[in-house]
Amino acid sequence: MVDQVMIFFLAGHETSAAALSWALYLLVRYPHFQDQVAQEASHLTGSDDFAAMRNLSFTRDVFRETLRLYPPVPMMVREVGQTGEVFRGRRVPKNSLIIISPWYVQRHNRIWERPDEFDPLRWQEMPAADCQRQAFLPFSSGPRICPGAGFAMVEGPYLLARIVQKYRLSCQDLPVPQPLAHLTLRARSGIYLRFDPR
Repeated sequence: MVDQVMIFFLAGHETSAAALSWALYLLVRYPHFQDQVAQEASHLTGSDDFAAMRNLSFTRDVFRETLRLYPPVPMMVREVGQTGEVFRGRRVPKNSLIIISPWYVQRHNRIWERPDEFDPLRWQEMPAADCQRQAFLPFSSGPRICPGAGFAMVEGPYLLARIVQKYRLSCQDLPVPQPLAHLTLRARSGIYLRFDPR
């Protein structure tokens, strides 16, 4: 029971906090995108419901792009259910453990154009959502996909919009965060931002 509670806490709290922290940091680094999110969020009122998410499409793209560059779970271990071939014809025996790294897959230059660049607009331009289906794994994929993925894709953009609606963020003269992979992707010494009321 304790293990289950710990997993729910980690998966439902720390991952969301990590993603939101990295999203805020990226918006500070790209102020023109921060302004776009603020503009989109300016229409939110105190009585919004889930229908308000229809009007946050750019903010959702910012959050999605953050998950691509800074996936809250940077690697996952999976047990192979049956002997087969993966990755350039390599044979993998049944019961083998393989490590899947969203961090590397989502930055692979054979899959993504300008893979290390933060560009939320790419989500409006990608053909047939191939990258999203085959190489976007912040919530894992298939039968082991995170059960909270749908909620996270509502919660994250909504909170991001609400924060940017009320505050202009900056980080001048503050330390640049260094990613560090534990169970979740954190900043080695934290992420420091300045919040000024709009």
